[in-house]
Amino acid sequence: MQSNNNSYRKLNPSQHVFELYLFVNPIGLKCLNSEHEVLHFIESLELNEGFKVHFRFLTFHNFSTVTQYMKRLNMPTNDLQLRNQIYETIYEASLAYKAALMQGKKRGRKFLMLLQKELNINMAEYSSDLLIEVAKGANLDVEMFLEDKASSFVKSSYDADQKIAQEMNISNNPSLVIFDNFNQQFGVLLEDVINCELIEKAFNHANSLDHQSQMPHQKKARSVGKSYLQIIK
Repeated sequence: MQSNNNSYRKLNPSQHVFELYLFVNPIGLKCLNSEHEVLHFIESLELNEGFKVHFRFLTFHNFSTVTQYMKRLNMPTNDLQLRNQIYETIYEASLAYKAALMQGKKRGRKFLMLLQKELNINMAEYSSDLLIEVAKGANLDVEMFLEDKASSFVKSSYDADQKIAQEMNISNNPSLVIFDNFNQQFGVLLEDVINCELIEKAFNHANSLDHQSQMPHQKKARSVGKSYLQIIK
């Protein structure tokens, strides 16, 4: 991660805290790649620059994101049976991810990324048996995982993530929202293409006091309001 214009590097790392929210499709390959990019960037930022970063991967889907996913895989978007099947699979995978998170954020992320890898790289078929296999690979307590997946708490937690996405006006997977504690009004939203280079540019925008004057010059970034941050824990 090298740049001649890293404005965040001019600040005191001990006083500067970044918050990242990556919205993903739990069965999507493009989202898996974005997750790797975000984790790589965060590791570099914390190790080399010393900044504190809080981050979350949240699953999100609606009619539009399912359509995007089907188009990406050249699936017939007018096949209602297939669409409903995909929607249900994403929903079930989202609940599984939320259940995995109950056993720790790192294990939850490992579960998510292993599931995406199995489905997209190893071409496994989504099933209950696959979830159990992935849960074991993520070192989860399988019995607890299955109980949590069926719980009302996990469903409520999933609904809360959908509400966060709606309040942030998320419409694509993947989408990355970046906030920093030096700017209480705006965050920066990256959509569709998320890599270390673009994340670094977005960090510099998140660090700017005048987001609105800069955002129109970025094709992949736009500003989002921060008034709803109080509901995010």
